[in-house]
Amino acid sequence: MKKQEIISTVVYLLMILVVVLVGYFVISQNSAAIVEHFSNDSMIYLFVIVSLLLGVILNVVLVEVGHVIGAKIGGYEILSFNVFGLCFYKTYVEGKVKTKFGFKNFDGLAGETRIMPKNDNKKHSPTFYVTFPLLLILIEFIGLVIVFTLISDDSSLAFVKYGYVLIATLGGCFFIYDYIPFKLDTSNDGYRYTLLTKKINIEAFNEKMSFEGHLFLNTKADYIKEFDEITDYTAEVNELNLYRLIEEKDFNKANELLDKIINSEKKLTSYTLAKTKIWKLFILLKEDKIEDAKEFESKLSESESNILKKEKSLESLRTYSYFIGKVEKAYKFADELSIKYLKEYKNELSLVKELDKKLFETCIQDIESLKTTSN
Repeated sequence: MKKQEIISTVVYLLMILVVVLVGYFVISQNSAAIVEHFSNDSMIYLFVIVSLLLGVILNVVLVEVGHVIGAKIGGYEILSFNVFGLCFYKTYVEGKVKTKFGFKNFDGLAGETRIMPKNDNKKHSPTFYVTFPLLLILIEFIGLVIVFTLISDDSSLAFVKYGYVLIATLGGCFFIYDYIPFKLDTSNDGYRYTLLTKKINIEAFNEKMSFEGHLFLNTKADYIKEFDEITDYTAEVNELNLYRLIEEKDFNKANELLDKIINSEKKLTSYTLAKTKIWKLFILLKEDKIEDAKEFESKLSESESNILKKEKSLESLRTYSYFIGKVEKAYKFADELSIKYLKEYKNELSLVKELDKKLFETCIQDIESLKTTSN
């Protein structure tokens, strides 16, 4: 299990614990005040369910509206507004940008707002995009204080007060998930904020948003700026150039880019370094440098080898299946890995997955050619 999966599990358990504690110490202890004006005591269960549903819906909308407002302040264009998969999104129709509504996957706990820097000379700041949802959640908690001040347990509106408690509890859970400063199983603002404390990462963030924005609109993406200052995030953004460089068969430039990252290993986490080395192995295979690829793979550390062979990311599955087929000629195993790749591709949320699949298909063609030759 990856570190981010472990942290995600802990966060989910913490969120559940918060709801259980509020349910026991607040709702259960004040059930008499809640049901006093209901015709049936069992209505409290319906009350809790409805309050929680409203809490989820309201807080998801608040977070995404916060992203929209923050993005607008920061000078970005809104490409999509997605809540529970129900999405307003921009697309090109007959050369014109139009807004449509439909169902789309999202990379977030329950929603996502995609943004893209505008084509002007303004400096784009993602700080408000990341932090504005927090402001709206804080306003929600201020509302809770006001409600508790104005509504007593003897009031006919006591159930409204405790309904608001459940709604605010869900807001607290969203706060825990969205602003914990670690990378989780989906994109969260806390991790984004830790990245954007470095100025170079802000520039890299804008480059990535521009690139992904063009992919989202299905328009031609400009080249991504290559960053000389290497961080985990600039390394990730730099590597987006590899899809174009491989397509153009500019392997020298691809190797230069990867070597620059690998030579900065002291500035990187072990995971980023491992992913870069996996890209390096893939390039060697693409260049038909079989012996170099075998030697390079043999020098991977145990943890790096585990990421190559056991991780379910598109990059790892694509590279390992290519290595197994092209170097070890274990075609049956390579086919099994290819099936796993296609399964992960269906579940992948990143817009880059279409570029990766095109790259994967070239690998399949190479392996099929080897099969034919060996027969």
